This record gives sequence, structure tokens and C-alpha cells, in this order.
Amino acid sequence: MFPLNNIDLLSLQGSLKFGRSKSGQVEVLDRTRKKFVRATPEEIVRQLWLVYLVDLLGVNIKLISIERMFEINGLGKRFDLVVFSKSTHPILLAEFKAPAIRIQQSVFDQIAQYNMKLKVPYALISNGSDHYCFQIDDEAKGFVWKNELPILLASGQ
Repeated sequence: MFPLNNIDLLSLQGSLKFGRSKSGQVEVLDRTRKKFVRATPEEIVRQLWLVYLVDLLGVNIKLISIERMFEINGLGKRFDLVVFSKSTHPILLAEFKAPAIRIQQSVFDQIAQYNMKLKVPYALISNGSDHYCFQIDDEAKGFVWKNELPILLASGQ
């Protein structure tokens, strides 16, 4: 397991690659999408988690999906990040917020709603400094809090 309280995303900022768009906006390289994207505060959090997952935990970047569209009750939604196993089963659903956004119940409700459709066993919520990981218990209709990220992320099981 990978303890959440030991994750210092800010120390990984030097691993990000920045550029500028034609209009002068700051952009950050998204290694999964293989392109520069607007460097919003939320995007920086996502990219720092990508660095952590791929470079430090050894998750195969090909097993990570970013910003994919799916539908809930006829409405288009986008998840922030999903990590898949080698057998293409989703392992971890992640929702990221900008550092200035306080993580509140509405964020947990959002990821729970997404997971009713996606059926992912673990979830991660982070604003870059506060990180929450939990196992989603559909039977109890609740969360089982984890102090660590699941080890199966690194093994890609």
C-alpha cells in the first residue's frame, strides 16, 4: 500500500513540462493524451498525480485514461482519471479539484454518482494537498476509507 499522508505532489512539479499556446496561455504536457493542454489549477493537480502514478508507482501509462466522456441519465459527464488493470478492468476512479477548492461532501457525491455507472472498486479525490482514498461499497451504499492507495495500482493486476 502507498500511504496518502506521505504523498507530496508539490515536490513533483519539476517533472512537469510547460509551454505556451499561440494565444499566450500557459499549457502543460499531458503524457497520456500526448499533447499540451491548458494549465488550469485542476489540470496541474491531475498532471502531478500522473507523475506520481507513472514515475513513482510504476503504473503503465497505457493503463490510464484521462477525461473520457460517459453518460448518466442522458447527460454527458467526464471522469478526471481512471486506472485500469492489465485485463482492462477499472481499478481506480479519480476526481481532482483545484488547490483552492475545499473538498466537501458534494465532491464525494459526484464521484459516487460517476461510480454508479463506471463500477470501479477504488476512488481517489485530491485537490493537490488533501487526498482521500476509499473503497466503494455498493452493498452498504457507502465508502470504506483507506489510508493508502491500493497496491494493485503498481502491479496492474
